[in-house]
Amino acid sequence: MHASRSLVLLGAFALCVGARLPWMSVPVLFGVSGPAVQAIEIGWEDNGYVTGAVGITLLLIGTLRKGREGQLYSIAAAFLATVALLQVAGCFLRVLEIRPEAGFFPATKVGIYVTLLGGLLAMTGALTRPLIRSNDGESASLAYSART
Repeated sequence: MHASRSLVLLGAFALCVGARLPWMSVPVLFGVSGPAVQAIEIGWEDNGYVTGAVGITLLLIGTLRKGREGQLYSIAAAFLATVALLQVAGCFLRVLEIRPEAGFFPATKVGIYVTLLGGLLAMTGALTRPLIRSNDGESASLAYSART
């Protein structure tokens, strides 16, 4: 397995885990307390479902696909990682809109950072694969031309 595919799979796993962790601190943002807080914080409504679905899709594609991944795999993984990163960016902006005086770090929790890390890892793996392949092709053609 190539390092780029491993990065995509690691990022996909982090997306799945981060989707189920708390993203926002409801008491800090809304002043709500009690049992309703836990239900609201997990995945912060629909964003956790989207990033979790992206993570599961990347895991399935990465593990079920046999052979060498090509440009189509890289494009699909980059697109899905972009969707996850846009979800996280939207949540970051939403935190700043809701209650900026509360402070950004007290209003966020670990899930949003795990999801951000997963999206960045998946994006890095998706974008480095075409670069590695093109470099291998160039060095192989240079070696061939040197022999002739």
